[in-house]
Amino acid sequence: MTDLPEGFNPLPSAPEPVVRHHRRRRRPLIPSGKGDRALYVGQIASRLVPSFDFFLFSFLSGLVLALGILLNSPAIYVLAALLSPFMAPLIGLGFSSAVGSFTFFIQSLASLLLGAGFIFGTGALGGWVSKLLPGLTFEQTLNHTQFTLPDFVLLTIGAVLAIYLTVRNPKQRSLVASVALSYEVYLPIGVAGFGLTSGVVGLFPEALKIAAVHVGWVLLLGTILLLFMRLRPFTFFGVLLSILVIAAAIYGLMVTSAFGAALQKQVLPQFTPPTAQSPSQLPVLSASLTPSPRPATQTAVVATSTPTHTLVPTNTATVTITPKPTPVWAMVNSPSSTGIVVREQPTFNSKYLTSLLNGALVQVLPETVFADNNYWVHVITDNGIEGWVVRSLIATATPAPGW
Repeated sequence: MTDLPEGFNPLPSAPEPVVRHHRRRRRPLIPSGKGDRALYVGQIASRLVPSFDFFLFSFLSGLVLALGILLNSPAIYVLAALLSPFMAPLIGLGFSSAVGSFTFFIQSLASLLLGAGFIFGTGALGGWVSKLLPGLTFEQTLNHTQFTLPDFVLLTIGAVLAIYLTVRNPKQRSLVASVALSYEVYLPIGVAGFGLTSGVVGLFPEALKIAAVHVGWVLLLGTILLLFMRLRPFTFFGVLLSILVIAAAIYGLMVTSAFGAALQKQVLPQFTPPTAQSPSQLPVLSASLTPSPRPATQTAVVATSTPTHTLVPTNTATVTITPKPTPVWAMVNSPSSTGIVVREQPTFNSKYLTSLLNGALVQVLPETVFADNNYWVHVITDNGIEGWVVRSLIATATPAPGW
């Protein structure tokens, strides 16, 4: 065997593998640097500027909503929310404090008001058309004139999802969350416009107040959520807007009756008065409406100058023995909607007087009329409005003749 030169290796050894430890670094949701965060927020703001499609689909959504109100169809109400555009201006208002730009805030607010104007105008158009089509019912509109906990929960979930998903991926729009926002903001605005021109009592401005409260809640949620996500305002306007939004929202939602009274009705419902809950107390109410014999006797003595006046005992006896019928009270109990409509005459073609939610009390008068394949009863509401309602939509707490 031939001796190989020293140091010669015909098969070079393979290099030792280099072990590299790759550590997966989780990309932060929000950039850490102040400048990077400002650029990131600016990128989000640029994608929340509404385009022409926002106003076009707002108009189309309003037309569908007006049709749903005229047909009294809850499915078309949902379709109107589905056709509504991505609520970029409303979400933009939630980002206004983090963006810290007065121009962006005004632009988002103006866009939202313009889109709401299309919804309100088409709703008003539907109200004008309703006057040409007598006999229609609009019970579904009552669902958007009162504050309810399910609506509040839906609005909260939609606002939180829309803001969080927008921060997580500004290029992708959360349409599901936007539908929840449009359902709770756009639909009450359309109902308010319908009530303004149709003359239906209880729709305007009640529904408009509900929409304003919902917008205020989205502003408050957006400001607080972005603070927790470390997207704090960088400018003086952003800090000032955050303070004003939180203070105004807390005052408007908790102090005023727009939120506090409505929440009290949902969490701590005010049950029926003792006259409806305890029939044994009804004679007390009847007696309170009957003049007391003692004051009547004293008045007669003071007014009479001579003790021989023979009409004094006659008047006193007449007042004390006048029979008073026991008032019959009933509670609104509509199984197909959240309330009923009180009409001027016992017919569906009659004029609207007011609307009552389930649980409200009415005093039932003796008159009963059969019309439009329904029995109608004469009632008086708690605020003194006298009208007619369908008898099957109320439940009496005291026995009524002929029921």
